[in-house]
Formats: sequence, structure tokens, C-alpha cells
Amino acid sequence: MLADEEFAQRRAEAAGDGKGSVIVHGTSDTAFTVSIRRIVPATSIPSEFRGLVGSDLHVRYTEAWSAPDGDDRVGTFAVEIVGAPGHVSGAVGLTPSDAGTEFLATGEVKVSVPLFGSIIERTVVSAVEKGLADELASADTWLASR
Repeated sequence: MLADEEFAQRRAEAAGDGKGSVIVHGTSDTAFTVSIRRIVPATSIPSEFRGLVGSDLHVRYTEAWSAPDGDDRVGTFAVEIVGAPGHVSGAVGLTPSDAGTEFLATGEVKVSVPLFGSIIERTVVSAVEKGLADELASADTWLASR
């Protein structure tokens, strides 16, 4: 599913303006990379920080998944908001379980703005958590339709 271009497009549209673009390199049988570009309205962040990014957020999201290791799969991810002073990066993993598949994600947010960096970091963490929840809900819907 994660290496499927149709699903990647659905992910791109789930949290943006509906006009995201995707590039998938590789296949689910090998290592693969998914790049998602989307535009997110700046209204999704607190108004006091909108002056740092303008009216829209241009988000670049990249996942790099390693080749399968048995039934497990691991990868890395990076999120960049073009023109914003920070980024998010981390690791992702898939592990089979009795109920289906467990998805694990861990990461770090870094914002290099004096005095306000930690406040912005908390806002970014909330936005990433909401975006991830939206994408997981989209994944459940996509899988249920198959």
C-alpha cells in the first residue's frame, strides 16, 4: 500500500488543498521512496506564526523504506515546510500483529527561531500528529475498499 502511487496521491490530498503531487521510486518488494508535495492553508497554524510562512504552507514530505526484513519494514521520514525555519525527521516501522499491522513512528521537530522556537515546535508536533491521524484514517478507508 505505501508504495502504491494511487494511495500516495490519496495521502497527498488528505491534508492539503487537494492538489498534492507524488513521486514513488521502487516497489514494495524492494526499497522504495515516496515523495509528497502539497499545499496546506496557513490557517492550520496559530495566527501569530502565519507571518513566518505566508498564506499557504508548501510542505515536502519524504519517506524512504528499506527492503523487507522478514515480515518487518523500517524506514525514515522527513518533513520540510518550504521557507519555514525548521524541519521534522524520524523513523517509521511496520510490524505484523494478530489484529493486522502495527505502525510505529518516532521523530524530532527542530525549529531555529530564538525565543519562540519551542512554542512553534509544539505547534508543529500537534500538526504532524493530526496529519498522521488523518493519513491513518485514509489508509483504513483505502484498505477497506480493496
